[in-house]
Amino acid sequence: MEPTTQPFDVPAPLRRGRLLWPALVGYVLVAASARPLTGPAAVAVLLPGCALLGVGLRRTPARQRAVGRRTAATWLGLGVLFCLWELGAFLAGNDEAHPTFSILADPLLATYPGRVAGYLLWLGTGAWLVTR
Repeated sequence: MEPTTQPFDVPAPLRRGRLLWPALVGYVLVAASARPLTGPAAVAVLLPGCALLGVGLRRTPARQRAVGRRTAATWLGLGVLFCLWELGAFLAGNDEAHPTFSILADPLLATYPGRVAGYLLWLGTGAWLVTR
């Protein structure tokens, strides 16, 4: 059986799930121990995020699929609505009557298991996007 090749330049550890996922889970278990809204928590989010961004910017896809106008308009509309919601909530005082996304996520991210789930979602999505 021939080894499969990637159509773009993705580092070998990211191509091999047997190395990527255990490392990701180990990092998440350590990173989630940082208290929210502190310097260590910010570094725990930024380090792998910047690394994945760097990998994503360096890779060159073999082909690009055309995106339909309807799909682009839908995603653009959802993005604009989310930004307007955040801006409106921020300008209205960012309280429980006008919550931002971060206020809504606070109860989940206040616990260690919630932070583990949040980090796994954040880093897993980033790794998935980079290896697509």
